[in-house]
Amino acid sequence: MVACERDKNTISFLPKIDFLGIYQIGSGFGYDSIVRIDVKYGDGDGDIGLDSNYNFYPFGIKDPAYFNLLIYYQHKKGGIWTYPINPLLIPPDTLVLHQRIPVITPSGRSKAIQGEISIALPARPFSYRGDSVRYRIQLIDRALHRSDIILTQSIWLEHP
Repeated sequence: MVACERDKNTISFLPKIDFLGIYQIGSGFGYDSIVRIDVKYGDGDGDIGLDSNYNFYPFGIKDPAYFNLLIYYQHKKGGIWTYPINPLLIPPDTLVLHQRIPVITPSGRSKAIQGEISIALPARPFSYRGDSVRYRIQLIDRALHRSDIILTQSIWLEHP
């Protein structure tokens, strides 16, 4: 009888992210200015990232996959985690901090990729001042595969 065992070092072609840490960066004036989130990522076929040539559907500026790192801001109000409304949008909509990661596909034969990303976010996005906050994050590759959603630890932010 012959059997094949899957290589435990093989990285899935689905993107994967893991939460590593969340940190407040002070302004030097007694309040927080930046939130830094560190995540570990991996993708077996390396199709992470979009450059300026990816401006056609579904990656165009008004298309659903324009952003490939989805970041949902949550704050705790009355003991319940909620998604606040962006005070600057008309009509009002949820406050999100999505980003567009540039292409990081390695050159060469093997396209599998893994590494760490540090995400810098404003402590007061769009003038919103949440104090106890956390973030839900998801990575999307060019084949539109989605990673699992990770949830950061909560942090307390100081505002001016």
